[in-house]
Amino acid sequence: MHRVFIGMPASRALIDAAAGFRHAHPALKVRWIRPEDMHITMVPPWMCGELDPVCNALQAAAASQAPIQVRLDSVTFGPDARRPRLIWAKGTASEGLAGFSGRLRAAFGDGQEAGRRFLLHLTIARFNRQEASKLSSTRLDEPVAWSGTLDGLCLYESILKPSGAEYRVICRVPLARV
Repeated sequence: MHRVFIGMPASRALIDAAAGFRHAHPALKVRWIRPEDMHITMVPPWMCGELDPVCNALQAAAASQAPIQVRLDSVTFGPDARRPRLIWAKGTASEGLAGFSGRLRAAFGDGQEAGRRFLLHLTIARFNRQEASKLSSTRLDEPVAWSGTLDGLCLYESILKPSGAEYRVICRVPLARV
């Protein structure tokens, strides 16, 4: 069994914007997400045995979806400001992106996620409880104007390790060029 999820790899523009944020905040003692691991989660993790059928279904889903423009407008602690575990850039999802996520969650999710509202976010750093206590006096709600085009879908395997999750791309498919 593999712990997998579906994401849209971050565009070069979003990766560069996140790198700029990181360089502007050297005092934040967190584990920064590697550029190649940055993504927008479309379907949260689930356990999967057979990967080929999922990759084939992703190919079909991508064939009917044009690339999607996204805009992220703030960087904050998340997902719960009172007990944060990460730093993320958030934005408002377009109807097209939210609808695409809903279709993917209905097709691949466990049923619990299908009706849940999509939250557009890009995780840029993670930290544990001890690191969080060191950040407790830090306030973070920084307006940004990051934008990029998402043009592919990936099936990622999430390998949980004591040092944090590691991601492996199982398959990547481009979205339709319309």
